[in-house]
Amino acid sequence: MRRPIALGARLAWLLGLLLTACAASTAQPAANSQLPTALITLATAPPAAPTPQPTAPPATPTPAPTAPPATPTPPQRWRFVVLGDTRTEGLKPPDVTYQIVERAAQAQPAIVLALGDLIYAMDTREQVRQQWQSWREAVAPLGANPERGAPWLLPTPGNHDVQGHSWATDLFAEAFSELPSNGPPGLDRRAYALDYGGVRFISLDSERFEAMHLLDDAQLGWLEAELRDNPNRFTIVFSHDPAFPVGPHAGSSLDAYPQARDRFWKLLRDYHATAYFAGHEHLYNRRAIDGVQQIIAGTSGSFVYSGFGGEFYHYLVGEVGADAIDIVVYDQGGQERDRFMLPAATR
Repeated sequence: MRRPIALGARLAWLLGLLLTACAASTAQPAANSQLPTALITLATAPPAAPTPQPTAPPATPTPAPTAPPATPTPPQRWRFVVLGDTRTEGLKPPDVTYQIVERAAQAQPAIVLALGDLIYAMDTREQVRQQWQSWREAVAPLGANPERGAPWLLPTPGNHDVQGHSWATDLFAEAFSELPSNGPPGLDRRAYALDYGGVRFISLDSERFEAMHLLDDAQLGWLEAELRDNPNRFTIVFSHDPAFPVGPHAGSSLDAYPQARDRFWKLLRDYHATAYFAGHEHLYNRRAIDGVQQIIAGTSGSFVYSGFGGEFYHYLVGEVGADAIDIVVYDQGGQERDRFMLPAATR
């Protein structure tokens, strides 16, 4: 027979069942279970700033290679020829002039200076025109250089070119119509300036029909402007009369008017002219006066004066370089008789 359970024991049994149920409801999850990642709560400290990654410095643009500065090209050397008086009594130059031209043409000049008394003007216009035509034909071989200037033939009037007749001056200008008309008023193609190859050539008319041997105020004022406003390395002034004659033309050259002559020479000195070339005296001479070179090249055909030195027919060849002009003086046979240098002016 079934035995009845005591009241106390039943109460104990019910209490045990309750305790077991509570324990089951609070049991921890198994060790291998994982909570969802989304439920993880991070610490309350602010997030750490990301560690900056090292960055390369900004690239410096590589400069484009530059060529070294160009060395200035030295000026091309070139030559000019100087002829003195070539006058003759007839329609054509004397034989010695043709001989000199033939030798001088070997220098292949770009410029030719002709220092006056190129003809001995005859009595009629027709004769004088023929003299000029013959003279130009005689010197034509000097213009064979294809690199010559334009114009290349630079004459200046001599007393025998223009003093015989009042109309002879006009025929001189007619014979050389290619010359510049940039001189003082009334002296077109007789007083003029021309630049070539770093040289300014300036012709002065010392044989005006109305005032022989005088460089007047108008001409000297024009000359000063040409000397002052001059970008060239060299300045060669030329005319027929010497400023300081050394032979029989003392008193019948520029020294016939000493005040004007002295003013002229002061301009050459003050503006550092390279040299002054003249003819008129039939001889060769050069000397420095107050720092300026005067070169008398007085006969490339006319009879030679005697008793004053420099007694030979001659022509000059100048070679222009960057810093100097080298001058060689030859006689009619091609023999060297003198050599000298004209330095560039320091302004």
